[in-house]
Amino acid sequence: MERTRAQPRGEPAETSGPARTSADVLETALVSARAPAADGAVRQELLDRLARLDLGSPRATADRLEGLLASGALATLRGRNGQSARAVAVGRLLELGYPFALEVSPEDLAHWRAERTPDASDGRGLGLLLVSVAVCLSLWGVAEPPQKAGVALVLGIEVMAVLATLRPRAVPWARRVLFGLGVFACALGIPFGMGVLLPGIAAIITSRLLRPPPVRGVD
Repeated sequence: MERTRAQPRGEPAETSGPARTSADVLETALVSARAPAADGAVRQELLDRLARLDLGSPRATADRLEGLLASGALATLRGRNGQSARAVAVGRLLELGYPFALEVSPEDLAHWRAERTPDASDGRGLGLLLVSVAVCLSLWGVAEPPQKAGVALVLGIEVMAVLATLRPRAVPWARRVLFGLGVFACALGIPFGMGVLLPGIAAIITSRLLRPPPVRGVD
């Protein structure tokens, strides 16, 4: 019977052709994207390759992504739409699921959350509709509409709801502002009446609708 030759110690194990090719292509794309003369198209190519990186196994893919994140090589690279390569790498790690998603550092996860663009299934549209109806009722549908400071507060709530809808990247801080304005409006609802109370309640509900969905494997 033919004996199988053992892998010599110290020599790296051979990897599959597709995995090795994918790693080489990624390295080439990274070098090109970090070149001083690299344009948006070159950097976007790197982001696209990071987003669908597959080195043959989830473990190998996760190790490569974690190495890139730890090295800081992706820190300053952004694609044509402004998305960072760092956020794309974190997103790919999260897509790998458990246990690899748990290996993302808190700093990288926070960066990914800040960069993440909410999808069409989030509550931005419903929140804007809710606030708009409440503001219209406040200004024209109640017996005692708000005056002066009350009007400014109600319009501020509407502006924040519109901003959160049109600028997805503003959602994290706009949600917190909406919640604060909502609580303040509800507190003023006693002296100012329903004209301020209704938008306040709508703002608090909208701030809850704008909460990002839980991340699979992390939350």
